[in-house]
Amino acid sequence: MSSFTVRQSIEAMEEYAVESVAADIIVNANESNYPLPQEIAEKITQRTARFPFNRYPPIKSENLCEVIAKELDVDIDCVKIGNGSSELLEKACYVFGGPGKKIAVPWPSFSMYGEYAALSDSEEVRYPLTAEGFVDADSVISFCKEQQPSLLIVCNPNNPTGNYNSLAAMEKILANVDCPVIMDEAYMEFADGKELAPNDLRPMHKLWLVAGSTLSLVGRYSNLMVFRTFSKAYGLAGLRCGYAVGALGLVRQLGKALLPYHVNAFTLMAAKTVYENKELYKERIKTIREERDKFVDCLKALGFKVWPTATNFVTFRAEGELMQQLAKAYAAKFSERLPEQAAGGKLIFKYLLANSILVRDFSTHPVLQGCLRITIGLPEENKQIIAKITELCAEVRA
Repeated sequence: MSSFTVRQSIEAMEEYAVESVAADIIVNANESNYPLPQEIAEKITQRTARFPFNRYPPIKSENLCEVIAKELDVDIDCVKIGNGSSELLEKACYVFGGPGKKIAVPWPSFSMYGEYAALSDSEEVRYPLTAEGFVDADSVISFCKEQQPSLLIVCNPNNPTGNYNSLAAMEKILANVDCPVIMDEAYMEFADGKELAPNDLRPMHKLWLVAGSTLSLVGRYSNLMVFRTFSKAYGLAGLRCGYAVGALGLVRQLGKALLPYHVNAFTLMAAKTVYENKELYKERIKTIREERDKFVDCLKALGFKVWPTATNFVTFRAEGELMQQLAKAYAAKFSERLPEQAAGGKLIFKYLLANSILVRDFSTHPVLQGCLRITIGLPEENKQIIAKITELCAEVRA
């Protein structure tokens, strides 16, 4: 049999994997567990009835670019659409990276950043977040001066810790680094930010779109691109749609790596319908924030350490006596030997899964050892999850 060779960067990679098992409550991927708002679902159904499936989509997704540009008061050429913001991240690494170049990414953060860097034959260089998961602007600026990356990625709010970093801190970075900067704001809708760029002249009804976000800085910095997604707050994870808004020079270069007709027409239609009716999500997002805060309070009351979160998920772990009790229970039940902190998180993960609840397991992560990440689901789902965690804690403490 002939031997085949592949690119060295590909050969060294592992496939991206998350837990994929049947469960009654699925809260492991930060999707929305809510259905589409009824009014939006009806509009999409009506448009589907007369949808031109036989025609190619707009070659550069102009129909969706136009409504986003108009809403944000930017030129249409400053907007690009991708199959999820993930495609845009991958293409940005390809455009601005390459052999001999470095891409600076946060750590711990979204694991795919390193994969995108590798796919572009770039060197991934990690800048550390604080112990609580925040971005230290001065540290990042110093890191970039030392490492001289060709691209800097900032995840705000950060995944998987959930931290929101202030607009002032993000602007400080933009003003003091020389390379293009991607502000990955996949979870920004949940942050409820209040900050605005000085002298922002948008009308009041549009300010909520950019408050707390570096979207308010587009047009002021030539090194800025902001990436957003329809997968989280807007509940379109199954259609894979994201968008980039930023400095014209950067966005034009990004667009060169996007293939013609690369986003399918149905996705564009649904995303456009959602974006035109995004006001319908305001109350839902408010509910998710309230449910998140209640979830955090319950976990803290049980004795868990919880990372500060401004997203639709919560990351936590057991420490101290509770960790020891969970680890002891794990060792008594399972033959696998794990460090004490990892064992505590693994026991909770397995216990929830045995009760048909699927969460994200970070228990063996090198920095977040013992951690689990749980997406905020429907109110009744959240109650069930907390009830099961409470039940387990009572068992190991007995």
